[in-house]
Amino acid sequence: MQSPKISYNNVYQKVNDMTEYAQAGSFLKAKRKAQGFKTQKVFIQALQKLDPELTCSESYISLIEKGVKSPSIYLLDIMAQVLQLTPPEKGELLLIYKRVPSDFEFAVRSNIKESLQQTRLDILRTTYTQNPTRESFQDLVRALVLEERTQEALDLLQDTAPFSGDFVEMQARTAYIAGLTGNYPFAAQAFELALSNCPSDDAPMRSYLFTNLGIVYFHQGLRAQNSDPLLELEYYLRAESFLRQALALTPDKLFTHDELARCLYHAADALQQCQREQLKLKPKAQEHPQLHQQLQQRQLKPPVAADHPALKAWSYELFTASSQLYQQILAQAHTAQLPEKPLKEAAYFHAYTYAKLQQFALAEALLNTNLLLDRNWLTCFMKAGFHIMRFEADHNPIWLDAALADLELALEYEPEAVKSMIRSERNRELKSLWAERAPTLEALLNKEYEP
Repeated sequence: MQSPKISYNNVYQKVNDMTEYAQAGSFLKAKRKAQGFKTQKVFIQALQKLDPELTCSESYISLIEKGVKSPSIYLLDIMAQVLQLTPPEKGELLLIYKRVPSDFEFAVRSNIKESLQQTRLDILRTTYTQNPTRESFQDLVRALVLEERTQEALDLLQDTAPFSGDFVEMQARTAYIAGLTGNYPFAAQAFELALSNCPSDDAPMRSYLFTNLGIVYFHQGLRAQNSDPLLELEYYLRAESFLRQALALTPDKLFTHDELARCLYHAADALQQCQREQLKLKPKAQEHPQLHQQLQQRQLKPPVAADHPALKAWSYELFTASSQLYQQILAQAHTAQLPEKPLKEAAYFHAYTYAKLQQFALAEALLNTNLLLDRNWLTCFMKAGFHIMRFEADHNPIWLDAALADLELALEYEPEAVKSMIRSERNRELKSLWAERAPTLEALLNKEYEP
């Protein structure tokens, strides 16, 4: 379903007896209905899922939609998230409701103008609309997921008629929906069943199924990240195996290259985490077949100390392979196969991987470039991680001061997300910082930031 658009030429124009905010209210009402919130009560429930303490009545929402009342900046921000407003839509509403100081109006309108340019997701939508094939459908669904438009992807999967109607396609749809709703074990079984019934000469479909099996196992690895290091690594290695099989069939698919680059990075990081915790790798052949096989190939007999030179070399190989893939993805960014969000993340992790490889001069140049072009909470958080790696290399406390400064910048952007990362990465990326500056970090966690 296509989102309604604000008319930027006449949005400020009053029409007869309509109030000053009438068009903005009508727009918000149309967006609410387009997103499936048939009543204001259901819409308020969705708002309160993001902020349980939000107090908002149906009558107040009704007055906003009639143009009688204007929402606060905070309420508008929550509404924008629930309604999946684009940056230009939200920016224009801020101007209409006079929530932007006049001094900044020119800058905001300039950003809106840039945001109105056609996105890569728009291109994929157009491609699918003009040529609705199985492949263009699959590419659009994957792009929606990567742009965090999960509900739209689910709607497309559920509402679009099958292209062939055969068992394999129906099973793949079922598996994809299960994966998007977090039921990864069922999704893996369903994709494997579809694969076992997929004709051997249907390379595009087999590649698609291999890719999605890789994605499912990768997400299972993320789930095991803080609970079972061996299982986490096993899942990443399974994901790598499936993704490489997919690329053997369709080597030019950037979606799959992107997934593999991310998978290799996390596998390397999982090995490093085992080294941080001074673990011994004792995989069992039945529970950890991929990890067991990898150790055999390196002529390592379990249990193996995580700081064994061969495991350090393996981690280095994985980071190098990830960096090379990210470089390849960025070199082909002009093809518009990938939407903006994963391309930005590719640029971030391409830079950060060089830091993991201790190529600090190149990593700093690339990270600073990202910060100049796109300063946000993630780029600031990554710069903090970079400074911690510098400290671990030469133990100069100046790098810890720099890391704290970067974390404070990140907190100014997205305080809750960054606070969560500071806690979750206590024994991973931020371990040295917590060991040396715990009181300062606790103070940052207890500090209140403007939403």
